[in-house]
Amino acid sequence: MSLVSNKYFHRIFITLFVVVVAWVTRHIMSPDTPLVGHIFSSVMLILLVQVAWGIYSWQQRLLNKYLPFSHKLYLRIAVQIGLGIVVIMIIYYPFFIALRHFQPFPFTSVTKAIMLLSLVVLSIAINMTFISAHFIERWKEGIRRTGELEKEKLRMQYHHLKNQVDPHFLFNTLTSLDSLVKSDPDLASRFINHLSRIYRYVLQHKENEVVNLETELEFIHHYCALQQIRFDRAFQVEFRISDAAKEKGIVMITLQMLIDNAIKHNEVHEQHPLHIRIYDKDDFLYVENNKQARELVQHSSKQGLKQLVQLYSFLTGKPVELQESPGIFQVKLPLL
Repeated sequence: MSLVSNKYFHRIFITLFVVVVAWVTRHIMSPDTPLVGHIFSSVMLILLVQVAWGIYSWQQRLLNKYLPFSHKLYLRIAVQIGLGIVVIMIIYYPFFIALRHFQPFPFTSVTKAIMLLSLVVLSIAINMTFISAHFIERWKEGIRRTGELEKEKLRMQYHHLKNQVDPHFLFNTLTSLDSLVKSDPDLASRFINHLSRIYRYVLQHKENEVVNLETELEFIHHYCALQQIRFDRAFQVEFRISDAAKEKGIVMITLQMLIDNAIKHNEVHEQHPLHIRIYDKDDFLYVENNKQARELVQHSSKQGLKQLVQLYSFLTGKPVELQESPGIFQVKLPLL
């Protein structure tokens, strides 16, 4: 429920509560009061609450400007409540004259005392509603700011991670390229072409968090081509992506990170190929690979996958799901 609708809810609730309490009180103190008297008094009371609410709303804005809560908290609350009591006493006078003229029930000293006390309580209740609404809004704003700061921190970590991936990847590719230049110049030329397209993609989108899936797929095809040149038939990737899914978004280099993770943690051997399947279903992208764990795994802090999961949690309400069985490791990514 929004802050605006909350204010209207509080306004209607307090008005109805006051009308009901006043009706019961009149009935107890003056059982002979006719129905028309109850109705007239209720109408007057509703008008009184609405006028008071409007003035208190203006008073709240004025005090926020000249005596904000952040300046002197307790003084501000005391001034707001004190002014509120004075205001409601002033605006009640014409309503009192109208009620006295109509005379729905006798105005004794006890009746007047109860009315005055009720006005004080009503004034405090309305002003406390405004005060509490102010602090609730500040609290929500604080939560939003904390979330934005956490998101910005995660973005910086993710961009730092992307910058770390590039030198590691470059080292491996240059090592492979060195041997290709000597053994197969034509294949080395194709290798360099794929590599240039990969870095063009990184340079074009390095400031982006989310890219179109079709754009990411164009990049990952070049990345997979490099890996297939490197591992030959030991590395196999299968794509089954619908046209509708290609129009969706994905966090940049997600696929590269997941494929690199699969290569890092699994044996890639011609007799036991690493098979990776990338497909979509029901607005999710699935990346899964067969498990054939390495005996010696390269050191991994697993921060990349963790930060990727956290970043998706800020971008969508659908979580990233990691599922592991004896033979398959699967990552289920929500398409954005």
